[in-house]
Amino acid sequence: MNKLTYRLWILCMAAAVLLMLPGCGEGARSGVEWQAPPDKEMPPAFSKEDHVPDYMRTWRMPEGFAGFTERWNRRVDEYISKELEKLEKELKELQPAATEDNPAAQSRLQEVQAAISDYNLRRQEGPYLSYRSLKDLPEDLEWQDGADEPEIGSPQAVKGGTIRIGLQKSFPNTLRLFGPNSNNPTRRYVYDDISLPLVRLHPATGRLIPGTADRWAVSKDGRTVYFHIDEEAKFSNGSWLTTRDFLTALYVRTSPHGAEPFFADQYITSYSHITLYGDHCLAVTLPGPRPYAPFYAAIAADCTAFYAEFGPDYPTRYQWRVAPTTGAYTVSASGLVTGHQLTLKRVQDWWAADRKFTRHSCNVDNIVYSFFSEPSKLRELFRVGEIDVYSARDADFWYEGLEIEPVRRGYIQRVHFSNIWPRNCFGFHLNCSREPFNNRDLRLGFHHALNIRHVIDTIFRGDFSRAGSYFGGFGKYTDSSITALPYNPQRARMYFARAGYTTEGPDGILCKPDGTRLQVVVSSRIDPLYANCMNLLREYAAACGLDLRLDQMDDTVFYLKVKEKQFSAALWSWGFSPPLPDASAFFLSSQAYKPDGSPLPGTNNITATNSPSLDRAIMAARQAATEEEAVAAQHRVQQIIANTAAWVPGWTTTYWRFAQWRWIRWPDSPECRFCPPRYYDPLDSHLYWVDEKTRQETLEARRHGDSFPETELFIPLPPDAES
Repeated sequence: MNKLTYRLWILCMAAAVLLMLPGCGEGARSGVEWQAPPDKEMPPAFSKEDHVPDYMRTWRMPEGFAGFTERWNRRVDEYISKELEKLEKELKELQPAATEDNPAAQSRLQEVQAAISDYNLRRQEGPYLSYRSLKDLPEDLEWQDGADEPEIGSPQAVKGGTIRIGLQKSFPNTLRLFGPNSNNPTRRYVYDDISLPLVRLHPATGRLIPGTADRWAVSKDGRTVYFHIDEEAKFSNGSWLTTRDFLTALYVRTSPHGAEPFFADQYITSYSHITLYGDHCLAVTLPGPRPYAPFYAAIAADCTAFYAEFGPDYPTRYQWRVAPTTGAYTVSASGLVTGHQLTLKRVQDWWAADRKFTRHSCNVDNIVYSFFSEPSKLRELFRVGEIDVYSARDADFWYEGLEIEPVRRGYIQRVHFSNIWPRNCFGFHLNCSREPFNNRDLRLGFHHALNIRHVIDTIFRGDFSRAGSYFGGFGKYTDSSITALPYNPQRARMYFARAGYTTEGPDGILCKPDGTRLQVVVSSRIDPLYANCMNLLREYAAACGLDLRLDQMDDTVFYLKVKEKQFSAALWSWGFSPPLPDASAFFLSSQAYKPDGSPLPGTNNITATNSPSLDRAIMAARQAATEEEAVAAQHRVQQIIANTAAWVPGWTTTYWRFAQWRWIRWPDSPECRFCPPRYYDPLDSHLYWVDEKTRQETLEARRHGDSFPETELFIPLPPDAES
């Protein structure tokens, strides 16, 4: 497809869907071009009888908000009462069962006692939502602003231009920020990577820097975080950001109209109290102290004016309305081609355009995302220069696929970007609640029987790495001393013999004296790559006396099977995010078994790990109040997880690879070479820019058959990146 054909195709598609696009006729009331009515059309937030500070008297909120404060506080109080009632009942049942012979009950008893103490403290501290005046702020607060952290990006960055990015994803079926189907793969491009939270982590140092809050303070007990909102902060629709918008987020996200039950649970369990102190100051209290408390206390804000029509029909009324963000981009109505293309346009007069940590970012005026189901079409458009950047993590494409004329002539550059980001715990998860993996010796033998190094060298051409810790990529919080057990047939057979597999059958597979064969079925989703990997592993496992089989199934069936613990071994991974690992959902004994000792279905402890020492280590990690305590506690947790042998580390990467046309430019200075390392995909940083002079130079060279040096950019980690 040449350039002219591609443009004609886009024009035809745009014409074909014009009547489908929100913003035409009746669709205007619910589409991308919809504009919120003036604030004055919303009802007052509080009545004369409500006891609220003066600054809240002028607030207007969406219909239905009246009385929300009382309703929400009552809801939380009822939740705490019910939880305490359940916990007290469970405590009585656990006490006689919590013996040395029942470590799961012992572990759960400790959790219940700690939870009862926490809930009683929350009740003593008063209502969840409260409103005060600025003069009520504690006087001894020590405010921080992150001003000493280094700049991000390059002062040489040029504003303007358009970048075109291809996505091998389905076009989203909604642009809602929350609600049904909103948690789709495109959401991060439109909202998550765009909006500025109250505070964020510096992508080079990992320390806190301002977002929409220009300063913050932590209480002496480490639980309450005070935020002062930058008084210049605005949403992309021009509305000022105030504490009202944080209250709106709590209201709309927890409402039944939002059809998103996750948020009600998150607000109730993750935060103990929220207090507003005027239009630009609020405090969020966490259940307990923890490192990075401001990061974890940074609650969401939603533009109040935008939700003026929030009500029972929210999922349909707001289906294609674009929620305003505090970031530099918003969806362009004119750049939306339903099913095919979505364009982000730069917000005019963005409030943070001149702030220290944002002034060299978000440089292009437009980001055009095109959606493709066929990789071949995307690759061809990239080859002819209609797509500017193409992710190339697939080894075949990186090597053979990029053996093309534009690369040889230097028009297209290869980029290998080393990063620090929490890795998925991809590997073999072993179900310890059923045979054969209820035996640790058998699990250790299984580790030694898998020649994963050979898979990496053969299928991934040595480019991937062998995972070590279950929680890799967390910087100092990852214990890098933990390594995977190597392929070793002698040690594998030794452990299998300890597990009772002492005789060898005519086909070389080990058996127990009663004839039970050493056969393991590995479950996975349908994926040709996994099948190829397992074919290699099976050959080497047979040399260890292990018959390795693969059972592939539909994604949904596979998910249910794993969550119900109805498998022996599973090729599986969980996704993690910074800054701290949290093993509680994945390894606490209480998430593995019921008090009667039977497996507990539906939890994330899919390995059914039951370890009192690991339970204690996880609880210590959750209660760590300082960075030093957290590092030591997290390392201890990871060491015990490795010792359980319930997870065989798989393959992973420590980089992102992509190809780009040479007119896409990045920072290049000692302080910021290319991009800070704490990004999974460097495009998420928005530190790039388009060099129009280089574009014209490149296109002119292509017309005349001229060449530039073939270029591969290898971006290593900075020397102090892990510290």
